[in-house]
Amino acid sequence: MIDSLNGELLEIGADYVVVECHGVGYLVHVPATVLAQLPTRGACRLFIHYSVSVDVRSGQSEHRLFGFRSADERLLFRKLIEVQGVSATLGVAILSARSADDVRAAIILGDEGALKGIKGIGPKLAQRIIGELQGKLTGSASAHVIGGAMSTGNTVRAEALSALVSLGMDRVKAERALQGVLSERGSEPPPLEELIKLTLKNL
Repeated sequence: MIDSLNGELLEIGADYVVVECHGVGYLVHVPATVLAQLPTRGACRLFIHYSVSVDVRSGQSEHRLFGFRSADERLLFRKLIEVQGVSATLGVAILSARSADDVRAAIILGDEGALKGIKGIGPKLAQRIIGELQGKLTGSASAHVIGGAMSTGNTVRAEALSALVSLGMDRVKAERALQGVLSERGSEPPPLEELIKLTLKNL
């Protein structure tokens, strides 16, 4: 099992890279968001998902490597392809169309629209992805995207605003909608996830 590759980046293609490690060149399929973060040449490290698929008719097997910039990103990919209807190819397409943080946020917040906007994902599949992964991602370390870069001193309001802006919302509009929800709730603001959902409805 190949867990990661740490070597020399030799080639970059439309959806793959070639990484040389100790004289061996590995072709690794990567999402567009990963390609954008890589240097044109030089040293690089990728966290690898090793995939083997077998053609039922011919019995031939296909071995492919998928590369990611972090273990969290790879974990998200693995969670996605566990969902029925999400192949490795579609998993790469999802992480090419949206950053890992945006995909996590869409799943945790139940934002079907963000997923349906990706080629290959219809309403039913978007619902299935959210339904199967929402609870799993909320409990994971990667769920920090809900509040952005959280710190102990941050208030729920600041965390919610950070999450909304990271989702592409206009900051001024997000602040107004957020304030509207908080005003309705008075001195008892709702939990962070509920606050974000209510604010999204008010936008």
